[in-house]
Amino acid sequence: MDLARGESRAIIVYVTITMKRLQAAVRSMAAKLDGVTTGDLAAFSHQDGAHPYLFVQGGVIHWVVEERGQVLQHRSTGDLDEALHWVALNATRSMATRWELGQRHRFPEGRDSRIGWLAKQVDLLRRLDTGWAERFRAGIPVQCPGVRLEDVDAHPLTWPDGTGDPLTRPPGRWSTAWRRSRG
Repeated sequence: MDLARGESRAIIVYVTITMKRLQAAVRSMAAKLDGVTTGDLAAFSHQDGAHPYLFVQGGVIHWVVEERGQVLQHRSTGDLDEALHWVALNATRSMATRWELGQRHRFPEGRDSRIGWLAKQVDLLRRLDTGWAERFRAGIPVQCPGVRLEDVDAHPLTWPDGTGDPLTRPPGRWSTAWRRSRG
C-alpha cells in the first residue's frame, strides 16, 4: 500500500460491549423520547412478569423475556445497534398503545385501534432512527393483517386544538432526569 499515491487503509476498531456501555446507550436513546417511563424500557437486571431485561456476557448482549420462571424469548447479539432496536421497538410499542388509549375517544366506536398505535409507533421510531421506523412500517401488513399502510400513514397524531402529543401519561423518572441533564 502506497500512501503517497493516495491509497489508504481502513482501520477497524472493535469495542467490547459492556453493561455500562449498553446502559449509557439506552439512556441516550430514551432521552429522545418525551414521555418514556422506566416501565417502557427493558430492565438491566433479572425480571419476571414478561418484562424484558438485558444483560451482557462476554461482550454479547442478551434480551430475555421471562414469565413465571419460563423463558418466553431469548435472543442475543454482538451488535449494540441491533439491541437498541429491540429496546426501541418495545418502548415505543408501550408508549404508542398508551397514547392510543388516550386518543381512542376521538374516533368512531368499532374502529380498528391498531391503526392509531401503529401510526404513533412509527412516529416515535422515526424520532430515534428513520431506518428502524421504515423497517417497522414495512412489517405492518404481515404483523397486523387487515391494517392498511395508507390508514396508518393518514392517521392524525395531533389535533386542531393542539392535543394528542406529547403522550397522555406524565414522563417517568428516567425521562425527567435525562431531560434535566440535557440542560
